[in-house]
Amino acid sequence: MWSMKLRAHYTMKVKSIGSVAFYQEDWLELKEALRLAKHIDKKEPQSLLSFEDEKGAMWSIKELEKLNEELKLEPDQLQVYFDASFHKETGDSGLGIVIYYKLGKDAYRLRKNQSFQGSTNNEAEYAALFEAVKALKDLGASRNSVTIRGDSLVVMNQLKGEWPCYDDVHNKWLDRIEAALKELKLTPTYEAIDRKQNAEADQLARQILADVPIESTLKLEADGAE
Repeated sequence: MWSMKLRAHYTMKVKSIGSVAFYQEDWLELKEALRLAKHIDKKEPQSLLSFEDEKGAMWSIKELEKLNEELKLEPDQLQVYFDASFHKETGDSGLGIVIYYKLGKDAYRLRKNQSFQGSTNNEAEYAALFEAVKALKDLGASRNSVTIRGDSLVVMNQLKGEWPCYDDVHNKWLDRIEAALKELKLTPTYEAIDRKQNAEADQLARQILADVPIESTLKLEADGAE
């Protein structure tokens, strides 16, 4: 879901006092803010109402309405699964990614795999996630939240910043992933899952090692997405 939080600022003009400002303490979602704007007395100019986001930037109602229309064209409810299959003897790896998302009222699933040459399984895991972020960019995802799920405790905890990373190669992947997410203005939530929950991405990673490339986007039934 769109992660932007807003709170209302309303300025009332009083003849004997001048301008009096009122500030809302509680945060609103974008849709709630627009709903509030519609209920403002039509006799009062809407320019008296504005909204502050969590970074301190101010938004007019027209700016929020424009943003809301733009967001309708962007993927929402983003869920990423990633995995890697690594052959230590050859350095060959298979990367598997699955992305669930919604576009308007419709739900979709993107599945993709590709080969990779690296030095460790963890490096392949990072490479798989980086490819997933690139796929998000190709989908047009931005200014949103994304749930990222993987079954490597080392990689997931390093992504969350809970475990230190002393490997220079892995640190470079961490930096690349963080920079790519920042560029897209995506806010990640990392969730470690078990292998059974990650079976789809794992299968894709294994298939590319067997020379079975897959890249597909499927529209899901109403109850098909998680």
